[in-house]
Amino acid sequence: MKQRIKVIVGPTASGKSGLALNLAKEINGCIINADSMQIYKDLSIITARPTPEEERGIPHFLYGYTDAYTQGSVHHWIDKVIPLLNEVQNPILVGGTGLYISVLVHGMNDIPEIPTEIRDFVRQMDISEVKARMKDYPFQDPQRLCRALEVLLATGKPLTYFQNLPKKKLIDADFQIIFINPDRKTLYKRCEQRFYQMIEQGGIQEVQNLLSLNPTGGVLKAIGVPEIISYLKKEITQEEMFNKAILSTRHYAKRQVTWFKHQIKSNVILSDIQQIDVKSLIQ
Repeated sequence: MKQRIKVIVGPTASGKSGLALNLAKEINGCIINADSMQIYKDLSIITARPTPEEERGIPHFLYGYTDAYTQGSVHHWIDKVIPLLNEVQNPILVGGTGLYISVLVHGMNDIPEIPTEIRDFVRQMDISEVKARMKDYPFQDPQRLCRALEVLLATGKPLTYFQNLPKKKLIDADFQIIFINPDRKTLYKRCEQRFYQMIEQGGIQEVQNLLSLNPTGGVLKAIGVPEIISYLKKEITQEEMFNKAILSTRHYAKRQVTWFKHQIKSNVILSDIQQIDVKSLIQ
């Protein structure tokens, strides 16, 4: 019999964690993180990780398991989540990182592991040099360009070669995808309220503590962190920090909604989780 796995997805500030908690209580389940920024132990407030009080009584996995010097990736997350899913009962995955969910549900392109020395070599290159080497690559954002160059240097083949191969299925399971998609006005208001709340809870101090570690990993990409760093360096005012961070959060939420609409086939779409009876999600 196939394992049944519930997956709660949606944009930031849409209420995914709260719904996951309520559902876990109903089905005696556990919650597994599927957010690429909530894996970092040194940034809990700004990434809106569940609090110790929220975690009490409900098993939570894959939160805060890596440090500020690690470059998280979908491969590292998959390596951890697949064995975990084979061990636990009534798992509920929750997160807004579309690539994590897509790879788990649809499978993964079988791309060879990139040697550390090649990854470090590419990451230390100036982005202009990367762009010059990859000028014919269809996507020009820095992260994709670096990834494509790493694969090319490591294998001698373009990334598109591996992407066109059949995907390798990772787990034999039935997924119930629950997509939270509030109306745009409500979502943007929640994004704003969320960021102000993070600051009240000590978000600026958290980022200051993070900087004292001289981080080198992906944690610096967390939404709100670049703006807080600019404020701490006195490059922008506090008001500018709020405005820029809230705008970044809104843009990120919009990208997440677009991804989940077009890349993931949802079984249930919720516009207002305040009105939902979690018992209706139990199948």
